[in-house]
Amino acid sequence: MNKRIAIISIVSAVVIVGAGIAVYALTRPQSTTSDSMSGISKSSVSDESDITKSIVYQQYAALNGEKYDKNFLSNMIVHHQGAVDMAKLALVNAKHQELKGMAAGIIAAQEKEISNMTAWQKDWGYESTSTDSMMGGMSAMTEMLEGRSGDDFDKVFIEQMIMHHQSAIEMATPGANNAFHQEVKDLTKAVVSAQSGEIAQMKQWQKDWGYTS
Repeated sequence: MNKRIAIISIVSAVVIVGAGIAVYALTRPQSTTSDSMSGISKSSVSDESDITKSIVYQQYAALNGEKYDKNFLSNMIVHHQGAVDMAKLALVNAKHQELKGMAAGIIAAQEKEISNMTAWQKDWGYESTSTDSMMGGMSAMTEMLEGRSGDDFDKVFIEQMIMHHQSAIEMATPGANNAFHQEVKDLTKAVVSAQSGEIAQMKQWQKDWGYTS
């Protein structure tokens, strides 16, 4: 009996660690320098103190100047494209018109920001690549929505987009102080402001539409 309990405990620990690593992979900065960092992102952020305690925030807070700009732009372009892909599915499959309206806003705002970030990379001579784990993570979040419709789609979309926005906020929050270019400073502030507001709205919809447990 004791041996069986021990085996169950080990398996449970492996599952928990694996889930944490999957979330962390979504927002991990590029390992292009000897300052490669590791950790697990929190799956939810409720206030500023939670943000500053998160591993992802700490990773980006440790980057300064052009090192921050290079990592932020490279990963946020992919991150934004993931949100756009998810939002395009919402335009077709969401049940609530309010969610479709938010999705349209996400597409318009983030496609414009992708265009700006891509142009900055070219102007400043930065590599236009991101980590494979970031790309894979964004694809996985989109795949979770495929084949869903109605309330089932809306519930999962909100859960995934809240997590998606929270990781973007963790990446962007240090930018106001750490970014080298003013354009990046301004963008990070805009990301934090816009996506914090959208998180608050989605959490309210979760309550209004009975999606909270």
